[in-house]
Amino acid sequence: MNRGFTLLELLITVTVLAILLSVAAPNFNTINNSVKMERLATELNGFLIQAKSEAVLKNKDLWVHISFPKTEENKVGSWSLVLRDSSALSGNMIAYLDGSNFKGITLKHTYTYQKTKFEGIRGRPAPGSFTFHPNTDTTKTLKVFLSNPPGRIKICYDNTSGTLYGYNSCS
Repeated sequence: MNRGFTLLELLITVTVLAILLSVAAPNFNTINNSVKMERLATELNGFLIQAKSEAVLKNKDLWVHISFPKTEENKVGSWSLVLRDSSALSGNMIAYLDGSNFKGITLKHTYTYQKTKFEGIRGRPAPGSFTFHPNTDTTKTLKVFLSNPPGRIKICYDNTSGTLYGYNSCS
């Protein structure tokens, strides 16, 4: 009675598995980028809504400090957003969001002074935006708009039509 596998059977099995993995690996990368993009959109939106709510709750102007300049695209996840009760970096920290979990995603913003203000009475943000996309595909860009008035925070697909990650086109 023969128990076990022959060397030929093992080689065929390993070869078939290697072929399957080489075909599936690019799909895993795409899925990973999609999950990161959706999560960043959700967390950034939540952070900005929290900033707006905290400004109204405290009835005080609050500032979101951005760790990198407007002219720079942060591609390595070394960015941070800090909600403070002062326009100076020495103010008390209220909330924090960083890019350590979003490596492989490029983030940009439109704020000249690396900070944006949320008004204390109504929580209205200063107008501007954040855009982000996977480092490997600039066509899959999401945009977070902050508008004043009316103080709305909106996430959309930065394209003329269609949807991406469940978000409609910005147009």
